[in-house]
Amino acid sequence: MDGRAVAGKAASATTRGVGATVGAQVRRLRHARELSLAELSRLSGVSRATLSGIESGKGNPTVETISAIAVALRLPLGDLLVDLVPQRPVLRHGTTAPETSKQELLERIGAGGFSEIWRIRIAGAGHRIDSPAHAQGTIERIVVLSGGLRAGPADAPVDLAEGDFVTFAADVAHFYQALRPGVDAVLVMTYPAAS
Repeated sequence: MDGRAVAGKAASATTRGVGATVGAQVRRLRHARELSLAELSRLSGVSRATLSGIESGKGNPTVETISAIAVALRLPLGDLLVDLVPQRPVLRHGTTAPETSKQELLERIGAGGFSEIWRIRIAGAGHRIDSPAHAQGTIERIVVLSGGLRAGPADAPVDLAEGDFVTFAADVAHFYQALRPGVDAVLVMTYPAAS
């Protein structure tokens, strides 16, 4: 296989990846806005068949099409290009120790939502804070500043140590529990904008 064929395959895979990201975002944000496919089609001027293809990840939308959809959803164009599925749901402290000082993007937050920053402090080992499911599409990100914390969905929590970072869907019941006394953590909660 020559270099052009390899480059063509790589470009095709990248296009499919972008198409799947855009499709997932359009579907999620359309539901968050409580719009039917027909209503989004009317507002955007994009046919229902095209929208259906985009949402299923099979479409290859043009920038003009994505822009029309973004306008109909009342969002900036870039919000449809952001993938909210965590690429690294848990990042352990020290996994990428820098040789020199640096800054590292843990995760990009966007896609037409609102974010809140919370501080979690739990004094005693074993103490637990339970949280009901938040709105569909809500994501939580936690970085542990000190102590040990068990956090996440009730059926799949993870144990975190000082410096660890986790991302999880918070539209299901979840909790935060101290594994050791003196938990201090920062939580960023992002939830879809109201329609």
